[in-house]
Amino acid sequence: MRLIYLLIFMVLVGQMNAQELLATVKVATPKLQKTDPKVFKTMEQAIQDYLNSQKWTDDYFENEERIKCSFQITIKEEPSDGVYKADLAIKSTRPIYGSDQETVLFSHLDKELEFAYQEFQPIQFVANSFSDELSQALAFYAYIIIGLDYDSFSKEGGSPYFQEAGNIVSLSPRENPAWNPSKSRNRYAIFESITNARSIPYRKAMYEYHRLGLDIMATDAEGGRNKIMDALEKIDQVNSDFLNAYILQIFANSKSTELVEIFKQAPSSQKTRFQTIMTKIDATKARIFRQVGR
Repeated sequence: MRLIYLLIFMVLVGQMNAQELLATVKVATPKLQKTDPKVFKTMEQAIQDYLNSQKWTDDYFENEERIKCSFQITIKEEPSDGVYKADLAIKSTRPIYGSDQETVLFSHLDKELEFAYQEFQPIQFVANSFSDELSQALAFYAYIIIGLDYDSFSKEGGSPYFQEAGNIVSLSPRENPAWNPSKSRNRYAIFESITNARSIPYRKAMYEYHRLGLDIMATDAEGGRNKIMDALEKIDQVNSDFLNAYILQIFANSKSTELVEIFKQAPSSQKTRFQTIMTKIDATKARIFRQVGR
């Protein structure tokens, strides 16, 4: 009998550790006016429990394999009781093989989060139904994070999870600017740009960048950097074929600092090519890209 109980306990523990995300959540209220601050601490914990307890895929993750990510919600307005307008900053990382370092896969600021929340209200994901803005927006980003992580380990490995994000998009209210197809910098644009056929070379480049490039740099810095350069050449072609694709802007936001550090040690011809490609993708960061020197 004790053996049976032990086996049951082990299964339950395994299920607890099987989730994909290891999310930290912060709710900031710099302009708090009406709501009791305790509500936001409850909200913070409820969101973290939601992201970390929900099973987003059919795969099993060891605890050390879970995807590290952070969600910061900054409350901007309280239009009415229990209704909030906020910025949502999301970041996810992936370990670099052979080192104790991590690389940023996704860094994004969503400025169009408006949601209702009552203290102690459970946050639940309902498949095939747009239940409420908060749970669905968080689920959308959970699937984007997972899809990008899978893409970095296998060619187009994230496709099933981008499709799950697409299911949420298809059920979303089009009058909400965060989901509106006519907008160029919103959740719809993230989904559309990453799943567009013209972005397939970009997604393959993400595998090359991470698995064939970054993951070998601990033992072969030059070989890894050359693979990353190959990936940037593919991304440059996508930028030409799919001008202003939102996923490329997100790539620049996520990778600029890392890329500068990688190419500081590159030969001058490679530095020049790096600056040319990245400045075309995001001219506002030209000063940052020039930090690689000559």
